[in-house]
Amino acid sequence: MEDHKINIRLRMVIIKNGKLLVQYRTDHNYYFYVGGHLEWGETILEGCKREISEECDGAEFEFKKILYIRDFLFPERENEHSVEFFILGDIDKFEELEHHLDPQHSKNDIWCTWLDINNLPKNLFPHPLSLKLSEDYKNGFTKEGEYVGRMDK
Repeated sequence: MEDHKINIRLRMVIIKNGKLLVQYRTDHNYYFYVGGHLEWGETILEGCKREISEECDGAEFEFKKILYIRDFLFPERENEHSVEFFILGDIDKFEELEHHLDPQHSKNDIWCTWLDINNLPKNLFPHPLSLKLSEDYKNGFTKEGEYVGRMDK
């Protein structure tokens, strides 16, 4: 019997001046939300702060609220099953993050960038959630902790 486990992922939703902070992966030509895995013994807040600091040049994270909870199932790749929390927050940096390389990736193929929240590209994953996020942003993010289920690419 295989050893299966469920991962917890944190995805931060940072919006400043009508721009959404994301990371871009050059080798696969897609964007994704800043974040990573929750580590053993960490609270969600501690994990958010650590991930933002690691990926955004020491930026400080301010937690606002959990927007979405999503199932991420990818059985074709190592039987991955994750639960993702999309968390609205703020950080203390803006322009200096444009093209900031993620130091955890030695190939220099991942960097931060800001996208227009009203014109998100189709290669921002997960795409269905990004469409929902754009609409919810226009409406002021009235819901909190919304379970969106399995939203694949």
